[in-house]
Amino acid sequence: MNFNIRNINIKKPGLYYFLLILLAIIFPLAHYPRIFGTDAFQVMWMANALRDGAFFSENTWLIHPFSYFGYYPFSHRAIGVPIFLAFLMSLLSFFSFGIFGLTEAILAFDIILIIIIYKSARNLGNQIFEEEWSRFIFVAAILFSMYALNDITMTVSTRIIITIVMMVLLNLNLKILTNSISLFKAMISLFLLLIIGALAHRLWIGMLIPIVIMIFTVFIRKFKNLQKLTVFLILPLSIIAFFVGLEVIGTSYLSRLDPNQTFTPFIDENSLFGRIILLSWFHAWNLGVISVFFPIGVIIMLYKIAILLKNSNGRNIQLKNNQQFIQKYYLFLFIIPFSFLLPATFYSMVIFFPLLIIFSIYGIIYIKRFLSNYSGTLSWLLLPILLFISIVYSFLKIEVSVNINLWYVFVLSFISLILFLFAIIIGHYKTLKFSKISLNPLKMKKGIWILILTISMSIFSITTIETNRAALISSPYPWENRCLTDEEIEIIEFFQDEEIDGLIFTPDKYITEKVSGVGFLPTFHGRSSIGKDLWYSLISPNEVLENTEFLFSLSNLFEQRFFRFRPKNITYNYEASPLEVLRRKIIRLNMTIEGDRVLLRSVYNVHYVISINENSLHSSNEWTLIRSLHQSELEPIFSTQNLVVWKIN
Repeated sequence: MNFNIRNINIKKPGLYYFLLILLAIIFPLAHYPRIFGTDAFQVMWMANALRDGAFFSENTWLIHPFSYFGYYPFSHRAIGVPIFLAFLMSLLSFFSFGIFGLTEAILAFDIILIIIIYKSARNLGNQIFEEEWSRFIFVAAILFSMYALNDITMTVSTRIIITIVMMVLLNLNLKILTNSISLFKAMISLFLLLIIGALAHRLWIGMLIPIVIMIFTVFIRKFKNLQKLTVFLILPLSIIAFFVGLEVIGTSYLSRLDPNQTFTPFIDENSLFGRIILLSWFHAWNLGVISVFFPIGVIIMLYKIAILLKNSNGRNIQLKNNQQFIQKYYLFLFIIPFSFLLPATFYSMVIFFPLLIIFSIYGIIYIKRFLSNYSGTLSWLLLPILLFISIVYSFLKIEVSVNINLWYVFVLSFISLILFLFAIIIGHYKTLKFSKISLNPLKMKKGIWILILTISMSIFSITTIETNRAALISSPYPWENRCLTDEEIEIIEFFQDEEIDGLIFTPDKYITEKVSGVGFLPTFHGRSSIGKDLWYSLISPNEVLENTEFLFSLSNLFEQRFFRFRPKNITYNYEASPLEVLRRKIIRLNMTIEGDRVLLRSVYNVHYVISINENSLHSSNEWTLIRSLHQSELEPIFSTQNLVVWKIN
C-alpha cells in the first residue's frame, strides 16, 4: 500500500503531549537526588539567604532598586528565580514536616519548568504551524533539545526563563500582527513579560529584539516595494551583521566555550573557517538532530516569501491580510539580529532558540512535502536518515568522549517506544474487545512516523547530555566535578553539628560554590558577585552606595553592567571584591607561625579551612597556607578521602 504522509492527523493529540511531558519528567527523576550546576549553586545560596531574611537583614545586598535586577555591584543575579526557589523550599518543608529540602525543591522547580515550556511551546506551535503533527514535533524538539533538557535536569537555570519568555513574547507579537488580541490586553501582557524577564536574568534586554521587529513589521507591511527591498537585503545584511558581530563580541564569547568541545587538530579554531565550524557545531549540539533542517528551512522560506511578493502585483491588500505571509515575514527578519549575535554563543542560544527550532521544523515540512510529491514511500527516507545519524552519533560520542554505559540512553528510548506505541494503539481502537482489535494500518504508520522522529531527537540529546556530564562528574576529585559529590555532602553534614561564628575559607571555587550553595555555610574562595561580601559584613552598604558610579558604553551594554564599584583611597583594584582582597591576604599566611594563625582567626575572622588531602595536592591549591597547614601543629578535625577540615585555634 502506497503511504502518503503529506498530511498526518494525530488522533487524541492530548495523549501524545502527555507522554512528551512524562518522558521529559523522567529525565530529572532519573538523576535525583544528584544536583548539577556551576552558576546554579550561586542561585541556591541566594535562595537560602532570602529564606533566611535577606529582605529585612541589615547585611543584605539588596541595597538599591537595581540590586533586585542584578545590575548593582555585589548583586550579579536577579532575585526572581532565587525567590521562587526559596518559596518552593518553604512550601515543601511545611507540607513534609521538614523532610523535603533543597533537593526536592530543585526537582519541583524543574518539573514546573517542563510544564511551562510545554505549554508555551504548544501555544506558539498552534500559532505558527497548520498541521497537528508539525506542532507536535515542534513541542518535542523544544523539550528534547540538549539545551532544554540540560537546564531542567536537577539544576536551577535562569537563562531558560528568558527562552520561555521569548516563546510567549513571539506568540504575543504574532497575535498583535494578525489582530487576534486587543491592544490593551497585549500591552498588559507585554509589561508582565518584561517584568518576569527582568527578574529572571539580565539578558532580558534581548526581549527588545522581537518587539522592535514587530513594530518594524507593522510599519512595513503597508508598503509592498519596501517589503521586496527588505527581503532582497536580508541575506547580505545578515552576512555583514555576522562579521560585525564577530569583530565586536566574537573573540570574548567564543573563548567561553567548553574547551572539551574541540574538533580535530586539523581545524584552526582561531581562523574564520574554524570559528564558523565552531559556531555551527555549538548550535547544532544544542538544537539536536533536527538542526540539519535549519538551513533548508531558512532558504526555502526566503524563496517562498520572495515568490509571494513577486506574484503580488496589484494584490497588496491581500498580502497585508495574509496571516501566513505576515508570520513568515516577521520570523524571517530575525535572521539579521541572530547573525549579529551569533558569536555570543550561549546568549544567542537563549534569545533565538525558539526561532532556530521553528526554522528547523519548517525545513522538515518542506522536505517532507517535496518528497511526498514524488512518492509517499519516499517520504520515509527522512526517518532512517535521522535515526541513523542519531545512533551513529550516539556510538561515536560515547566511544570518543568518555567511557559511559549505553544502557541509560537506550533504556529511555525503549521507554519512549513503548509509551508511544501504547498511545498509537489507544488512539485507534475501534472496540474495547481485545479479540477484535481493529487498527487502521495507515493511521498506525502515521503514528510510527512521528514516533521514530521523536526517538531520533531524544537519542541525540540524551547522548550529548550524558556524555558531557559524565566527563564533568567522573573525576575522583570533588574539585573537578560540576555536581555535588558525596565528599562535599559529608562536609556539609559535619558542619551541621558545629557552632560556626566565623568564616570558612576554601581554596577551590567550585567546592566553595557547592558547599555554600547547598549547605548555606559561610564559605568563601575569592571574588564573589552575589552579595556574600555584604552578607558576611566584610563591607558596609553605605560604602558600596558611596563608591558606586554609573557607567554607560557599548561594551557595558553587551555585558549588561551599568554600575561599577570604585572604592576611593583604597589600594586594591575596583574589580576585586573584599572577599578577593581577603583571599590574597590569607594565601600568604604561614600556619606554622602562631602569629599568623591568630591573625587569620582574630583579624580576618576565618575559623575553618577546607583544604585538600596532603597526598592529593592539586596544582591550583598549592599555596603557602595549604602547605603550611599540614606542617603546623594543628590537627584536622574532619576528613574525607580527598578533603580535610581544619579548625584555626
